[in-house]
Amino acid sequence: MKIEKLIIYGFGKHENVTLDFGPSITVLYGLNEAGKTTIQQFILQVLFGFPQKNSVLSRYEPKSGGKYGGQLHLSDDTYGTCIVERIRGKSAGDVTVYFEDGRKGGEEELNALLRQYDRASFESIFSFSLLQLQGFEKMDENELSRTLLASGTTGVESLLQLGNRLEKELGDLFKKSGRNPRMNLKIAELRELEKELKDEQEKIAEYTPLLERIQKIDERISVVRERKKELALESQKLTVVRQILPLHNKRQALQFRLSQVRKSTFPADGIRRYEVLAGKLTEVESAKKRMEEEVSELAARLPRQHEPERVAELEILLAKESEWHKWQTAVTTAENEIRQLTSLKGRLLDRLGMKEVEAETVLFKADVSIQKEEQMHLIIDSLTENDQQIGFMNRQLVQLENELSATESALVGIGRSAPSAEEFEDARQWPRIRQQLAEAKAYVSFEGRATEQSSLMTPAMLLVLALAFIVFGFMQQEWFVVVAGGIVGALGIFFYSKKEVRSRDTSKLKEMEKIIAAYDGNERQMEELTERIGLFTRKKEELQEEFMVLERNYQTLTSEIESTHSDRRQLESRLAAFLRLYGFEEIPSTGIIPELFRMIREVQEVARDLKEAISLRQTLMENISGRALQAEKVLQKSVSHEAVYEMLRREYIRLKEQAETSKSVTSGLERNETALKEISELVYTLQEKVQTLLAEAGVETEEAFYSAYDTFQEAILLEGQLEDINAQLAVHGPIESPDGVTEDELLKKAAENSVALSSIDEELNALIDEKSLVTAKMEQLLTDENYGRKLQLFEIKKAELADLARKWSERKAITEAIERTMSELKEKKLPEVLEVAEKLFCGLTGGNYESLTVTETGHFEVLSKEGMRYPIVELSQATKEQAYISLRLALAESIVSTAPFPVMMDDPFVHFDGERLSRMIELLDNLQNKHQFIYFTCHEAMKDKWREATILHVSDIGSGQGAMVL
Repeated sequence: MKIEKLIIYGFGKHENVTLDFGPSITVLYGLNEAGKTTIQQFILQVLFGFPQKNSVLSRYEPKSGGKYGGQLHLSDDTYGTCIVERIRGKSAGDVTVYFEDGRKGGEEELNALLRQYDRASFESIFSFSLLQLQGFEKMDENELSRTLLASGTTGVESLLQLGNRLEKELGDLFKKSGRNPRMNLKIAELRELEKELKDEQEKIAEYTPLLERIQKIDERISVVRERKKELALESQKLTVVRQILPLHNKRQALQFRLSQVRKSTFPADGIRRYEVLAGKLTEVESAKKRMEEEVSELAARLPRQHEPERVAELEILLAKESEWHKWQTAVTTAENEIRQLTSLKGRLLDRLGMKEVEAETVLFKADVSIQKEEQMHLIIDSLTENDQQIGFMNRQLVQLENELSATESALVGIGRSAPSAEEFEDARQWPRIRQQLAEAKAYVSFEGRATEQSSLMTPAMLLVLALAFIVFGFMQQEWFVVVAGGIVGALGIFFYSKKEVRSRDTSKLKEMEKIIAAYDGNERQMEELTERIGLFTRKKEELQEEFMVLERNYQTLTSEIESTHSDRRQLESRLAAFLRLYGFEEIPSTGIIPELFRMIREVQEVARDLKEAISLRQTLMENISGRALQAEKVLQKSVSHEAVYEMLRREYIRLKEQAETSKSVTSGLERNETALKEISELVYTLQEKVQTLLAEAGVETEEAFYSAYDTFQEAILLEGQLEDINAQLAVHGPIESPDGVTEDELLKKAAENSVALSSIDEELNALIDEKSLVTAKMEQLLTDENYGRKLQLFEIKKAELADLARKWSERKAITEAIERTMSELKEKKLPEVLEVAEKLFCGLTGGNYESLTVTETGHFEVLSKEGMRYPIVELSQATKEQAYISLRLALAESIVSTAPFPVMMDDPFVHFDGERLSRMIELLDNLQNKHQFIYFTCHEAMKDKWREATILHVSDIGSGQGAMVL
């Protein structure tokens, strides 16, 4: 079986991906996280089903939630070309197998295609990785031999795992000298329980004596309880007799008193009826008396005369009372206003500093219009602005004076730090000296370097070059080149002449050396001096120029201040003329002039208001005098202005009350006379009813009536009490009357019974307590579950021990069967695989090891070419891995006819050196005709090791969406 193509719908980070595999070796290369393991898991899960959601294996469901699953295109010698498709469905997914003849199948057909192999069996043979090989370093000889044995035989790995697990379980169940195994613990528990059961059996022999004692106690309790019952009944009777004795005595007394009271008749509800009639009669007689007194009083109050005309005149005047009060209030208000205005006028004139006469002639006639106020404000604003300007100029003048003083001080200070005359002269001569020094250095340097030979060579070369330029220029008619040649020739002649002069002029050289000796090394000091003098000169010139500018500004500002003062004097003259119009000879502060103008205007307004208030007061006083004359005429007497309406109101009320009194008294007199007649008739009727009620009781006076009622009520009360006592005695049943028995005798008999009952109770309690103790002890013996529980626990522990023994026997039998199976595999299946594995192992190790065998103890050994035998555990990591791979490949080759599956390898060769890796690749090349190899790697060098392999770059096909690991 070979995998030809993968079509991934959605699996992990891969979506809509198609991979074509080669017929022999296919290398899937990609960096870490590229998705190589995802493709390996895709192959396994499509073939064997998606893991359960609670499994440790990842399901690789796509995060995007798209279609889950894909297809494997297979080529099989038995079934031909077929397609296995697995998609999302039930837990393991829904699988469909498409055959080349058009048939479709499910899980059964897939199992047949996979030769009934499950995932664990497939991975134990046809899939191995670096992770499995890395575990060899930590294995001991037994574990390593078992792993190699499992890799060389089909199904042995699961048997070995089962055997290891069963051996561990056998050790957990029982060990011959162990304490903690479960069967050892159960045996110890059974021995302890057996001792406890013997102790419980000894306690059971005490039961019979206790039973006999219980019977005797019950007999005595019956006798004592019978005697107690008799005494209790007797005590109960005594208690009842003691309770009814007072009732019996009281009944006899009531019967005696009832026989003494005479039975008499009395009207029904007589007392209430009599008291109602008596109350009404008393009330009516009192009302009759009051009515007679009121009639007499009304007759005395009846007035003698009536004046309706004066009442009408008074009503007219009283209707105008509000007008009168308005006049009074207006007069008071006017007088208050006159006083306030007069006071305000005086205060204003005092504040203005003027007399009343001056105000009459000047202020009251002055013009205080808006135009005049505007004129005043213009003058004041001009003065204020002029003052501000003068203040600003004065501040500027002070600032200029300070700046002039500071500049002058700076000039004096800089004069103190001025350089000396010699320093000025040195600085002035330095530029010339610096030029001479540079020329001297250049001259001396040039003279020192030049030699006679070099001096002649340079002019000669220049002359030859000039001749060449001139000849070339004439030949090419390039006159610019000819001119250049002439210049070069002139330079050659100049250098030649200079050389002759230098060679002859030694005095000039000495002069130059003298200049260098005098000034060389002082350049920095002279430069600093020159810079300092220049800075001083610039600073001094700046200060002098600044001082001159300040002096000019000072003179200009002084002239401006004088001009501003002249303008102020003109404004003050205008303001003085304006104030003289209002009676002010002197100019006050400009800040209070608007207030003076406002006060003058206010004085004029106060004078006008005062005049109007005086006129109003005069009019109101005339109206008040006229109204007072009308009131005196009506009242027929003289009154003051303040009491006019008070007197009018009193007179009006008096006359109205007189008229109302006459009317009401007449009406009341008529009503009272009628009511008096009715009350007299009611008194007579009530007196007749009272006499009738007394006659019914058979008495004549009120006192006798009440005495008859008391006697009647006592008889009724005695009968009621007697009935109550008889009812109480009836409750106690038919008990003999305690005639001739005293209370003391009953108490004595009850005390004797109480003492006897107490003695019986004590004996009874003692018997009951003893019985309780004996019964408890018997019940403890009868109901004590310790023996039964321990016996039951003993049987349970025996059963558990038997169950553990059965489990131990089962596991022991299975372990022995596994050992026999392993022996058979070693004898039958393993030799065939080992024969092939030896050849592969020998080739992989380059002939260093010739044989791979299993010892009688089940351990692997190798035989080196030198004839030495080594246990497999003593080999290097890479050699152990070669042995493991050899066994795996040999096993796959041995079952190729029954399980022709591809072999998947996940980077298992990383520990191999170059030589071993080349032999491994050569081996795989030789086996690719029998098997399809799928190799996963993250090492770039591995993809170039095979000449004819199909290389797939996994990094280029991933969708990058990531996998949802469930």
